[in-house]
Amino acid sequence: MPDMLIVDDEPRLLRVLRLGLPEYGFNVLTAAHGQDALKVLFDKHVDVVVTDVRMPVMDGVELIYEMERLGIGVPIVVTTAYADVDTAVKTLKHGACDYIRKPFSVEELVQSVRHVMQKMPAAEASAAVDFDLQSQVDTKEKEAIRKALKAAHGVKAEAARLLGISERNLWYKLKKYGL
Repeated sequence: MPDMLIVDDEPRLLRVLRLGLPEYGFNVLTAAHGQDALKVLFDKHVDVVVTDVRMPVMDGVELIYEMERLGIGVPIVVTTAYADVDTAVKTLKHGACDYIRKPFSVEELVQSVRHVMQKMPAAEASAAVDFDLQSQVDTKEKEAIRKALKAAHGVKAEAARLLGISERNLWYKLKKYGL
């Protein structure tokens, strides 16, 4: 089941989607604003993000900018009751894959999410690597991370810079390799 993170400040909408989307094959995670969404993105695997534009604390546009800055390459669908061309262009330039206007039906959302997710597996499939080769790559990568951490005196942000990857990407690799 793909994991979908829904970010919206409307508790009623979150509840409806949390109850309705599993019927379409999605595991649903929710957040009330962008900062909560970033916490979820750091703690859990997410396959797609659906975010409202206007929210308190951190709105959807700021969330998209922050995801781009951190190198979080998850497909994003933007929803809003205040559809305007400028907002659509901003979000699409910074990582959003689709833009739908509220009110929307669960079916419309599912169609949009499935459409953006269909674009992702083709890229992943073309990057498939032989298992033996992958194990060699993992060993080299682990060694490079250890060297970067040593050179950066344990400062993860500096190690990520030395490796040329985002801090979030480094965090995942540290978790993957148990470092």
